Amino acid sequence: MFTYHYRHAFADVLIRRVAAFEVQVNQDPCAVADRLWVKNHLDSHKVKLRFSN
Repeated sequence: MFTYHYRHAFADVLIRRVAAFEVQVNQDPCAVADRLWVKNHLDSHKVKLRFSN
């Protein structure tokens, strides 16, 4: 099983990892909401880091 450039040896390993991620995300749903919030400005430092050579 492949997910975003990573090969999982068995489907049950992938299922366990997804379940662990779900538990982690549900511990702080506000952090997830903050990351998904629409940004109406750019942080020039972060943009510079993303596109630097």
